Amino acid sequence: MSKATANFRTSTTERFAFVLFMSGQTIFNQFLNGYGQKFLTEAGLTAATIGTIFLATRIFDAVNDPIFGGIIDRAHLKGGKFLPWLRLSAVLLPILTVALFCLPATLPAGGKITWAATFYVLYSVAYTICDVPIFSMISATTDSVQERVHIMSRNALGAAVVTLLIAAVVPNLYPVIGWNWTAAIMAAAAAALMVPMGRLGRERYVNRDPEKVTLKAMLRYLRGNRYLQLYFAGLFLLFSTSTTSQAGLFFADFNLGDPGQMTVITLVLALPALLVVVGLPLLTRRLDKFRIFLVCVVGQIVVSVVSYVAGYANTPVFYALLAVRGVFWGGNAMMLGMFTSDFIEFGEFRTGKRLQGTAYSIQTFTSKVMTAVAGAIVMFWMARTGFVEGADTVQSPATLAAIWELIALFPAFGAALSLVFLLRYDLRDKDVQLMARANGGEISRAEAEAQFSHPYR
Repeated sequence: MSKATANFRTSTTERFAFVLFMSGQTIFNQFLNGYGQKFLTEAGLTAATIGTIFLATRIFDAVNDPIFGGIIDRAHLKGGKFLPWLRLSAVLLPILTVALFCLPATLPAGGKITWAATFYVLYSVAYTICDVPIFSMISATTDSVQERVHIMSRNALGAAVVTLLIAAVVPNLYPVIGWNWTAAIMAAAAAALMVPMGRLGRERYVNRDPEKVTLKAMLRYLRGNRYLQLYFAGLFLLFSTSTTSQAGLFFADFNLGDPGQMTVITLVLALPALLVVVGLPLLTRRLDKFRIFLVCVVGQIVVSVVSYVAGYANTPVFYALLAVRGVFWGGNAMMLGMFTSDFIEFGEFRTGKRLQGTAYSIQTFTSKVMTAVAGAIVMFWMARTGFVEGADTVQSPATLAAIWELIALFPAFGAALSLVFLLRYDLRDKDVQLMARANGGEISRAEAEAQFSHPYR
């Protein structure tokens, strides 16, 4: 056992339960976001209709986060503040996922729209029940910045592995056994991975003060925490235009002529990302994690532009550039949730209030809105060029060009815009650890401030 691990608050089994839960959650997220839209186009819904459903339900999902945060605050459950909700989500998510993909082919168009919208809404509520609590558990289980990075990096590694497995299995499975049985297999596997966390998780650093998580409270917290503002504004621009994964199956099917190429695309993107995840705990001991994040943003811009100019006709060049892009894209994606605990420490240091529910509600709110925007962009951008719905269809050259823009150009555009906010971010890991020690009473505020790399306001 390393010295760092020996000082951790969590046990090995507890950290492993985190990995399993996040892996199961990722299966649901990747399966719905990566394949739900393709399923609905094959079911006969137009791209514009799917884009509207996806955008409306995801925005509802995002708004639902502060509502659920308020429920968490008011509920006094025997099993803890966050853990009971994780146990409930492991039951609801598989049921609703399978129901969505069992859309009856005999329904008229209006019935199909109602079915899709209804189960997307119900699924989004069930996903909220696990999303806010599992991220809140990161700060509730330990007060060590390095341990949080360790947990999140291992979670990201597990998520990356299951993402690869989904990419390897789903494109080759659904044409053989159908969407409904594929959904059942994915849901059962995901639920099995999520169950252990409900038994092994421990809440050690939970805000015991009343905390009303509302949209008004979230806005007030945003106004008082400039680093949270800068990060999530940049993050929104970065990932709301990160349309590669959501357009990937359409690109594989129509541009490359083989849905199975989605497996290759995901492998080429994700395998380099695994290298980043494996090396992240080591890197963060030497480098500030936000600087690593920023390097990945700039790298993604450069490689995406080069990829768009080079095109995809030359297959070896296309995949080589995709692999390089995977290093930077993977760094951004895997580090996405690693900063909110820092904002909690900063907020408590400034105000004396440890608003975990509010901070993580803002994280999940932003994550869901940017996912909604990215999914809507994919469908609306294809719809404007005359995308043809249904199975075994042929798309026009204009639609093929639009899909390629979604794969390579949109991510570069959004990443460039995000730098307007991200370049102003200067909250440093060493300072956050000092804030955490002061918040925990180990040192005084004056001792912490004397050691900061620069003054904070």
